[in-house]
Amino acid sequence: MRYLDDDVVNLRRADGSQGQYYWGDRCNVLSTEGSRMRVEILGARGKIDEGFIRAETRLRDTGLLRLSMVDVQQGDGLILETPEGKVIFIDGGDNQLFARHANARFPNTSDTDPLVVDLILITHGDADHFEGLVELRKSEADSRPSKRIFIAPRRVYHNGIVKRPSEDGNQKRRKDTELLGQTVAVDERVFIVGLVDDQAAVPREERNRPFNKWVDTLAAWEGRVQTVTGNGIERRRIDHLSAGAFDFLQDESIAVDILGPIVETVGGQPALRFLRSPPDDANLMLGTVAASGQGAYSASHTINGHSINFRLRFGNVRFMFTGDMNQEASQRLREALPSAALRSEILKAPHHGSADFDMEFLKEIGAVVSLISSGDESEAKEYIHPRATLMAALGKAARTTPAIIFCAELAAFFKTLGYVQDPADASKKVFAFERTNFGISHVRTDGERVLAFTHSGKRFMNEAYRFNVSPTGDVVFEKSVVKRSAPAAP
Repeated sequence: MRYLDDDVVNLRRADGSQGQYYWGDRCNVLSTEGSRMRVEILGARGKIDEGFIRAETRLRDTGLLRLSMVDVQQGDGLILETPEGKVIFIDGGDNQLFARHANARFPNTSDTDPLVVDLILITHGDADHFEGLVELRKSEADSRPSKRIFIAPRRVYHNGIVKRPSEDGNQKRRKDTELLGQTVAVDERVFIVGLVDDQAAVPREERNRPFNKWVDTLAAWEGRVQTVTGNGIERRRIDHLSAGAFDFLQDESIAVDILGPIVETVGGQPALRFLRSPPDDANLMLGTVAASGQGAYSASHTINGHSINFRLRFGNVRFMFTGDMNQEASQRLREALPSAALRSEILKAPHHGSADFDMEFLKEIGAVVSLISSGDESEAKEYIHPRATLMAALGKAARTTPAIIFCAELAAFFKTLGYVQDPADASKKVFAFERTNFGISHVRTDGERVLAFTHSGKRFMNEAYRFNVSPTGDVVFEKSVVKRSAPAAP
């Protein structure tokens, strides 16, 4: 097996059509015919294409670390693949889009030959970060092979908070401080102490609907995981004190530092602070305004602030994953750690580009590439993400010029269809658009060289950038990426 070592490579098939592949894609060289190489392109589960590429195309012997931020509209969903093929899902949105991408990316799975996912990491318990993972299992019933996927997750990590139903057993609306489990008050502060490793340990009637669906999904996968791996699913709550959670990556020299949530000890139990609603103040991002102020306790602000956040390092290149961290959590983290512990070349921007961010936190990270997961879906889920202030802050906080900001909503492309029959009312017509390109963004690295790219609505047009990172974190951009056009048709 070899890997493409040029950034963008076009392939000419026998029928004259073309495909496009990228640095780090797997291939086998079948023959060399003058100025052309005949190759088969390999996906994670076998051959996906075959044709000719230019003979001068460079190849390499080792794989890359590959991160994709999937366009799941409102929410997060990322896939990380290691050079040796380990697979990590980080969140999964709340609709079918994550599952549909996984179906296409990992084809030809079955109940007896599933995709082994080394880790599903759910940063926090908002449905737009994990309910879409339920769609993976639902897809198994689809009669179309291209629309279904079977997985066997070895591990599931989360922050230990399980959301309760909005109403109690007497149909009485719960207070925010009753929505996240058992709490205790200490010195005028409220702490969540009912943290769990196995979410199934919380009684069904005390879990909200998305959590019940998720617990049922894990139970359905359990037998398959035991059959395929010889062990059950490892369910684990993690925080900044957790050790050994990512040891399964050590043999590939991939290091992970879990930075949060920052847990405290209350009454001998691990506890997370209950946070208050932040003030509506543009200066919040400066850290000069008290984040909690005198606002009411907020379950939403609390569960976001206690997102799992971690830094992954491969060679010289560091990735910062932030979930839905808010300004209060970010400020607390940067005050707890030296700035060197946050420095990262790649940043998954917090909370879909919310205005509730910490400017100094972004500066200490000093990202070269920032990835923002946001997208149009419905009026009910419109939060004006990404905010204009966040976009400006990411540019100002960037370590380099140029710097890169990829946003799923901006990278998506819609084709105008014009007036068509309204599917909900045959007597009406609506002015329609068709999404022809999803706003997925990719980052690939060998630990020194980095390729960051996304796609467009025009065939074979990409926005792609390449740079190198030194051991001291110095970054040098190449003038352009290396593109290999397809050889002429025979």
